[in-house]
Amino acid sequence: MNKWKIAFFLLLIVILGSIGTAIYWVTTPSETMPLEAPKVIPGGNILTVHATKENFQGIANSYLKKAMKGKPLPLQLTVDDQIVLSSELTIFSLNFPVKMYFEPYVEEGGNIRLEQTSLEVGQAKLQPEVVLKLLRDSIDLPEWIVVMPAEKEVHIQLASIPMSSGIHVRAKELNLEEDIITLEIVIPSK
Repeated sequence: MNKWKIAFFLLLIVILGSIGTAIYWVTTPSETMPLEAPKVIPGGNILTVHATKENFQGIANSYLKKAMKGKPLPLQLTVDDQIVLSSELTIFSLNFPVKMYFEPYVEEGGNIRLEQTSLEVGQAKLQPEVVLKLLRDSIDLPEWIVVMPAEKEVHIQLASIPMSSGIHVRAKELNLEEDIITLEIVIPSK
């Protein structure tokens, strides 16, 4: 056998191995990351803030941008009748626009749980768990955003967002259809 045939077969093995590895990585079940117990927010003075979808979207994107510390923003959050996370996945040098639609729920401690309702990935047909796993593993998200692919959920732990002067935020109500968003800002009394 001449050297060109050997080189061809080696290249073929490398390409097939890369494709096999990528398929294995994408299709393996994701481990469930345990959620931290909600932080106990110390008592203090409570300021109730009523926001619109537009205000909430601006605040959320500002905190995402601040958490990325000058890096490009990997996600864009849009608030309409649902919360939409938009991003781009790069697979084998191909960029796929991704839009994930979530229904928001307020948890008992004031954190926000987003349950995935639908998904758009360019023309590709991918399972929501796969896209959430790719999102979690390929994008360096702030620690207060926890992606749980197996549950098709994203948790936003508001109490873990670093704020100045010991201020904490918790959600009270998220009714996007009626544009009612109520947040509480807890200002420590001491």
